Amino acid sequence: MPSKRKWYSLIDKIWAKPNLEEAFREVKRNRGAAGIDRVTVKAYESKLEPNLEGLQLALRNKTYRSKPVKRVYIPKADGTQRPLGIPTVEDRVVQAAARRIIEPLFEAQFKDCSYGFRPGRSAHMALANIRKDLEAGYRYVIDADLKSYFDTIPHEKLIEKVRETIVDGSVLRLLESFLKAGIMEGGSFHLNETGTPQGGVISPLLANIYLHPLDEAMTARGHRMTRYADDFVICCKTAKGAERVLNSVVGLLEREMGLIIHPEKTKIVNSYKETFVFLGHAFKPGKRMVPSEKAMKRFKERVKEITRRNQTVKVEQIVKKRLNPYLRGWGNYFGTGDVLSRFRGLDAWIRRRIRAVQLRSWKKIRKLHREMRRRGWDNKDMPGLRMTAWRSSHSTYAQYAMPNEWFAEIGLCSLLERSQELRPQRG
Repeated sequence: MPSKRKWYSLIDKIWAKPNLEEAFREVKRNRGAAGIDRVTVKAYESKLEPNLEGLQLALRNKTYRSKPVKRVYIPKADGTQRPLGIPTVEDRVVQAAARRIIEPLFEAQFKDCSYGFRPGRSAHMALANIRKDLEAGYRYVIDADLKSYFDTIPHEKLIEKVRETIVDGSVLRLLESFLKAGIMEGGSFHLNETGTPQGGVISPLLANIYLHPLDEAMTARGHRMTRYADDFVICCKTAKGAERVLNSVVGLLEREMGLIIHPEKTKIVNSYKETFVFLGHAFKPGKRMVPSEKAMKRFKERVKEITRRNQTVKVEQIVKKRLNPYLRGWGNYFGTGDVLSRFRGLDAWIRRRIRAVQLRSWKKIRKLHREMRRRGWDNKDMPGLRMTAWRSSHSTYAQYAMPNEWFAEIGLCSLLERSQELRPQRG
């Protein structure tokens, strides 16, 4: 293995004014909430020049200190909550500035099996790599899960890994200040001995650095591993081979690196007979890839929330401002799988939900009659219909007044069309 070059003087590149300016632009693009100082991105930008000059001076004079991150929680699919840390805007600028300088040095070392939070790499590339391994006959899959990975990374061991490439003491102290800034939760300060707070700009890079030894070991032994941040699978040709690899991985991660493999969520799967899930995609027997049950459940809950039937609104505005952005994002992410029939069914369900919203918004049946006549209904007998009943949205009359062409007129995003556009990109 080629020797790693050590970089001795980097701090001056981090606090260089053009780098700080670009770092702020990156923070602005990513938006995000204010930290414990309650300073928003907009407020920081209103005094950008003096703020960056003061920040540059603090970094040059080594007086800069990271503030504690603001602890918030977001719900997970299993009912638990995922902790996130929100650094202040200024700390996010410094983290982005540091990442911009040191990331290329580590990118030159990172292995092809790693896809998460890396320039020019994506979840879709990771999924395509797994499909390629399955098609090549690597049927036994180690479906591994690291327990609270971002919260359990040992600080000292992480800095030692960084020091193998960077020996600039100022940069190392800066990284340590990010790690040891502490957490503010409910007005109380907590010192964190381990972990990189999820939500920090530089946390994904540090997480990749710490798992790099796993990538090196699996690559050197010729194992088919695909890793996206702390999620990874390893495809093997035999069950016994998979057991040996899993034992070696547990030894490396737990005994040498101080991490914890989740005993209940880590297993070996025969992909010809069983389903496994990676990055929200379920790999079914027969090599089919579809959205997982959890992903489908979350999708339907979100669409139901957007298309609540007890609202009186302009349907076109809901579609344009709320529903379409969500459908495009979800469709882009899951549309590369084997989803044509599934997406066709979801499109029909979404159209029915919008019909229900429109009926409710019309309120009076004469508005339905008027739309039916406009579209050519020539029967003198006009239907009676409960405008608020769910079953009415599936009636012949609702479909006549709001045919599929109507959804094209109001610009509704079609999941099926999104998938058909994406499929030619599949390798």
